[in-house]
Amino acid sequence: MIEALAFELSGKNAFFKKPDVNANVYFTYNHIPKVALLGLLGAIVGYGGYHEQKRHIERHGPTEENKYPEFYSKQQQLQVSIVPHGDRSYFAKKIQIFNNAVGYASGEVGNNLIVKEQWLDNPHWTIYVLDDGTDAYQALKEQMINRRTTYIPYLGKNDHPADIHHVRIASMRKQQEVKQVHSLFSVGDLELGGFQRKSKSTHGHGEKMYYYREHLPYVLDEKLNGYVFKEMMCTNRQVKTVKNDVTVFEVEERSIIFY
Repeated sequence: MIEALAFELSGKNAFFKKPDVNANVYFTYNHIPKVALLGLLGAIVGYGGYHEQKRHIERHGPTEENKYPEFYSKQQQLQVSIVPHGDRSYFAKKIQIFNNAVGYASGEVGNNLIVKEQWLDNPHWTIYVLDDGTDAYQALKEQMINRRTTYIPYLGKNDHPADIHHVRIASMRKQQEVKQVHSLFSVGDLELGGFQRKSKSTHGHGEKMYYYREHLPYVLDEKLNGYVFKEMMCTNRQVKTVKNDVTVFEVEERSIIFY
């Protein structure tokens, strides 16, 4: 049997800022990107982030050791699967307006910067981390099973603390016949058919049709640590074909793909 570390990840709000938008409103991705998830897991274990990387570069210059922030260099090989629990795989979003009155925030009159951010409302995902036998996985497993964290994990920024519960080890098996995938997956992993028709027995009240598709940060660029994107999707369209190099796992009555 193949195993994965599983847990529920949720919060009152979340904000995963899109770096390509810097206008009147800062927008968020609809789901937690893998890079942000690795940062959250790194906080639990105690790995350094971007600030620690910057300090190391200032002291020692660019080296192989500080090419990436520690949370990424230690965990980039981890395979994760993300199952959203929003309405039709989406979460409601709200625009929040607040003032940033610190002296360095703005050169405007009164040094008051009006900030507008788009927040996810009550997000909830089931997260699976594949047991690959590495030290990084074992360190994460030990921390989470024992309900310990080194730093406070948050959902995008420290205004949004993460709620992590129902930590468990889930047994999985490779699935041969796949009808639907419940996790996020990369566009191109599957050849999809149509939506399943509602049977007469449900009186038209079966599962709602949904189709989510978005470019999400997937890995960090080696030179500048900028985002490299991959188009991800989540849908209840029926699966016609699984590509040869893709493995679908059955776990907890779900079909998921790791990436």
